[in-house]
Amino acid sequence: MIKKLIPSVSIVLLLLLPGCWDAQYLINKKLVNGIAIDSQENGQLRGTVKAIILESKGGGQFNVKDKLEQASGRNIPEIGHKIDSMLPGTIEANKAFVIIVGDELAKKGIMPLLEFFYRLPKAYLNTKVLIAKGQAADILAVPETENNPIAFDIKQMIFSSERTTLVTNQTLYSLWNQISDPAEDAILPIIRKLNNRSLIIDSTGLFNGDIFTGVTLSRNESGLLLLLKDKMSNVAWLDVPLETNVVSFEVRKMKRKFEVTVDEQTQSIESNIRIDLYGNIVSYTGNPDWSVNPSQLSKELEKSLSKQAIAVTDTLLQANCDAFGIGRKLKVSHSGLWKKIDWKTKYPQIKLKPEVRVHITSTGALK
Repeated sequence: MIKKLIPSVSIVLLLLLPGCWDAQYLINKKLVNGIAIDSQENGQLRGTVKAIILESKGGGQFNVKDKLEQASGRNIPEIGHKIDSMLPGTIEANKAFVIIVGDELAKKGIMPLLEFFYRLPKAYLNTKVLIAKGQAADILAVPETENNPIAFDIKQMIFSSERTTLVTNQTLYSLWNQISDPAEDAILPIIRKLNNRSLIIDSTGLFNGDIFTGVTLSRNESGLLLLLKDKMSNVAWLDVPLETNVVSFEVRKMKRKFEVTVDEQTQSIESNIRIDLYGNIVSYTGNPDWSVNPSQLSKELEKSLSKQAIAVTDTLLQANCDAFGIGRKLKVSHSGLWKKIDWKTKYPQIKLKPEVRVHITSTGALK
């Protein structure tokens, strides 16, 4: 019997011993879970971090503290070295949930800021990148809720926005690849403070290369843009204004047709995007008799959404943001033309023609 127990006891001891060593290792590490970067008037950068500090209570129990630290410097490594000297133990920034860049700094370009994190030997490439309206440091300074680190709350907000097709599923890895490609431009979520204890993600920032243009799309415009990009997640909610009321339309399914054509004589470029949206009527305000004509309502929704889509595509052209990756499609199908043109000069001159079709599959309680 004893001989039979020896292998089992040995396995348990092997599992426990590394755990004890790892616990001691974690106590000596200061895990940064949120990073904010802003510009200063003197031309330097200001870095703000939220670090999780573990304090042993004995018996394998720990107290978790969320600590905020700031430092200024000429580049990210210099700031990191200063913050490292402010915290006991060794700082670990390669597992940060979020990197937030202030909007004014983002207008100067974000690649030099992200390069350090992207090239870390153990880089956490699933880190989410956001643009802050105002100072990014103010976002991380919001007090934690229910003992949850604020960076963790922000990451959960992003996941929720991704599920409802408000923001695109973008990570440090995918963003780096995208802004390194001249044939497509990035979009990033905008986060802002509502008050001292509340944050909200309700708009999208447009980029030209790695430079934030300062142009943003509202919540409804952001959702419509993602649908036009064929980036629908689990569901998409659109509040569609009609002449006398607003219809809340829940998109559950979609189809997309995306074409890029070139006139051989004039070399003019045209892109046509058509999306067919299938979904439910969630709310139909200003409808006292609780009745609806699905065919007529579909036409009204199509007219309103197509008008919004034209406004969105016009904004993209004005911001010189190729969010649809028209350049990439042109590069593949018309490589000769692509090699001859300056895409950043040519893109604002192209014709973008969006069209939205609506298919109502359910009207809910409406008759």
